[in-house]
Amino acid sequence: MDFATARVILSNFRDRIEVDSEGRFRLEGRITEKELAALDLLIRGVATSVDTSDALLPSVAERDASVRSDGIGVAPVLVADPARPETVVDVEVDLSTLALPEAKSEYRVCLDFGTAMSKATFVNDNEEANFEEIRVLRLGIPGNQEEIDEVMLVSSLFVDDSSRIWFGQNAVEQAESSPDGPRSRLDNIKRWLSEGNLGTPVDRDHNPTGCEITYEHLVLAYLTFFTWTVNRALLSDAADLTVPRNFNRRFAMPCFPRANAKVVEQKLKSLLGEAQVLADTFDQEVDKGLDLGRFIAAVNQLRATKRDYPFITASLTEPLGVAGSMLSWRSTYDALALVVDVGAGTSDFSLYRLSVVLDDEGDVDTARATAMEVDKSARGITEAGNHLDKILKGLVLRRSGVTSEHPKFINISYDLERNIRSYKESLFTTGSAYIVLYSGEAIEVTLEEFLDQGAVREFETSLQRTMVELLEAVNPEFMTWIRVNPRRNLTVVLTGGGAGLPMARKLARGSVMVNGSLIPVAAAQAFPAWLQQDYPDLEDHYGRIAVSLGGARKNVIQARGVATTTGSGLGGHRLESFPTRGV
Repeated sequence: MDFATARVILSNFRDRIEVDSEGRFRLEGRITEKELAALDLLIRGVATSVDTSDALLPSVAERDASVRSDGIGVAPVLVADPARPETVVDVEVDLSTLALPEAKSEYRVCLDFGTAMSKATFVNDNEEANFEEIRVLRLGIPGNQEEIDEVMLVSSLFVDDSSRIWFGQNAVEQAESSPDGPRSRLDNIKRWLSEGNLGTPVDRDHNPTGCEITYEHLVLAYLTFFTWTVNRALLSDAADLTVPRNFNRRFAMPCFPRANAKVVEQKLKSLLGEAQVLADTFDQEVDKGLDLGRFIAAVNQLRATKRDYPFITASLTEPLGVAGSMLSWRSTYDALALVVDVGAGTSDFSLYRLSVVLDDEGDVDTARATAMEVDKSARGITEAGNHLDKILKGLVLRRSGVTSEHPKFINISYDLERNIRSYKESLFTTGSAYIVLYSGEAIEVTLEEFLDQGAVREFETSLQRTMVELLEAVNPEFMTWIRVNPRRNLTVVLTGGGAGLPMARKLARGSVMVNGSLIPVAAAQAFPAWLQQDYPDLEDHYGRIAVSLGGARKNVIQARGVATTTGSGLGGHRLESFPTRGV
């Protein structure tokens, strides 16, 4: 350890020393191995021959420069004095993927970077057999969490006191087994992308080390792990194919109507490209606790030269991915579909005009078929599954009389938060949840009691209000198209982990008042008929993997334009020729 590193560590160590009520200094918690090593360095007198200037530490101006005016942020690079030798970190980035020839266009993966769980689907356009071959990647196996889910990856990250980064279920277990008791981990990683706070320095709760990092570093670290699991899953799930590491990939984004959405999209494209290089670099260690210092050194080395990542091809909104999973392209279909994706962190809405016309021979008439997102219809709200988790947790604490003054409040609160999702599932599945607190006290919450909570009713109102605002914002011709034909209705497609929630299901019943007119609504099939026929084994997971599944297929939804009228796209341009089996 050099003195500059020791100085950073001891500076943080000094911040932990507090003054008690009697004016004496005291230190809470344990002393880490790195803090002890830094103290030993000073005791041995090594520091006496070392200049103690701040050359290796970023100045305030340098830190401020790491956040752009758009709020997205740029991960800072520690700037060293040229006259001082830098600490050498033994790492060399693996750029071999960037040297590969362009990958086949028929191989595609769509990455769904979820708030609670991340998913990925691989599609092979098998032209010889004339069908799209769909494989939902089993990320849980390389992610070492098969007992939780084979195809979904826990979206969690934890930095321990030894400067190691843990991912997925390993992050959950490492945080719970911390020597100082349960510690905070970063679960809602997607939030930092959605809110444009990537340049924010990571707080001590999530970064107990002396290394100054931003949330962009942690998001990139998780994307590295996510990419690594996709690479590993492809080796087994597509073992019959030769899929190069620079395979084409798309990624899903929430559809918040915000001015910097395009900036976030470009940032995520860059991060996903970097993640592939870093996954190659740390291929043998990313799942064993990745050293934070080595990771930052590799990031700085990678960013020292401007690089392009052409295999990160496009983004799509989450509802657009769902819409892409609905159509078989084998039968006539004419509908106006509202996709509502109720996830863990966001609830996203989008309206689609879908029309499939077959010719006399039963093939798709590509000149008359269309699938387009309706103009001004994409929007989202931050109330979703996690919002209900917080409401249930608050209800349980109130019912049990546990406040912040309780001697075991931290233990009770952490234990409750760790299990709240399973309690919520039990509540909605069986109508009640029997909850045993860390203190041993047990209470029972009924579904009726929970749904009667003011915050839950507000969530239901927010879903309904967003639906109405969306429908009233689009061209009135779309609602007229439904009203003029009594056989038509607004098809509501519910997806995401919260698709089965009572307040979500209400959106697909009866009718909705739009600009003074009642518009009939009807729920779409929970599992599309074409998937029932060709991929029945996907039914249990469909609600959660619909985004990545639809996003990995050919461009069934026209990403280059939007529908402004009910006739948009009908006869206006040609769609690609689609296979007739497996889609």
